[in-house]
Amino acid sequence: MKKVLLALSALFLIAALYSCKEQASGFFSGDVTVKKYEYHYYDARVAPEPPADSEYKNDDDSVHISISLELDLPEGNSALAHRVREWVSEQISFNNQLSNGFFAGNLDDAQAIVDFYGKDLLQTIEKDIEAPIFNGHRSIDITASKYYENDKCVTWLFTIYEYMGGAHPSQTAYGATFRKSDGRMFGNDMFSPDWDNRNKLDSLIVESLCAYFSEGVDEKIDDDQLFHEFTNEKITETMVALPKYGPWFSQTGVEFVYQQYEITAYAFGMPSFTLPYEKVKGFLTPAAADLVK
Repeated sequence: MKKVLLALSALFLIAALYSCKEQASGFFSGDVTVKKYEYHYYDARVAPEPPADSEYKNDDDSVHISISLELDLPEGNSALAHRVREWVSEQISFNNQLSNGFFAGNLDDAQAIVDFYGKDLLQTIEKDIEAPIFNGHRSIDITASKYYENDKCVTWLFTIYEYMGGAHPSQTAYGATFRKSDGRMFGNDMFSPDWDNRNKLDSLIVESLCAYFSEGVDEKIDDDQLFHEFTNEKITETMVALPKYGPWFSQTGVEFVYQQYEITAYAFGMPSFTLPYEKVKGFLTPAAADLVK
């Protein structure tokens, strides 16, 4: 039961992140446009027959294709607006299995960005349909949206859901915080490199991960169990890795999300937690701390 519950946590995490989106006032209020691209296709025709021994055989011989992009992109010609649009565009190329390139057009044209990646994904899928190992399923859902904002910074959230017809879908969810004055992005570099501070931060991360894996069980998981039963070599007694995609600022604190497979098995979901500002402010660099004064 524990594995089943945690396997669902990736879906719940993304839903929870979106439910916590802030409607704060500030620089971007009224200056964010939502652009969409959608393509949905179902065909009950017989798909190309795969080799007899192929594990990719599509049992019902149907073709299911779904592409959805919904991107909140800031308007205007400020350094901040340009940097956010650029970041969102790059994430689409970096973090899905189907994209073939980067948008090289005018970043001021939000609809052009969405259309480029939507058509790029569709072209790739159309080629896949003709492949002998095509299993009949391709589904991808990409979103980007403003998540949090104060007078000095803004956080954008990016998610991808992909299903390629295998045993289970893959999901990615993370954010990035941008300084309003110049568009600088903060991630793992928001933390001071001081070793003493880093050791204290590591202790908070371990404590938070123990709490995450203890959800739904009778007895609280301790550090030893965490290191030897739940996490891989990235979270051990001697090393605590920060998430691949750095943490970000939110209304309640600094949010951390480890992606699927990053530190634990798929069955245990996407470990996530929030460290309140009062606990981590002493570990932030001066530039990062200034954003949440």
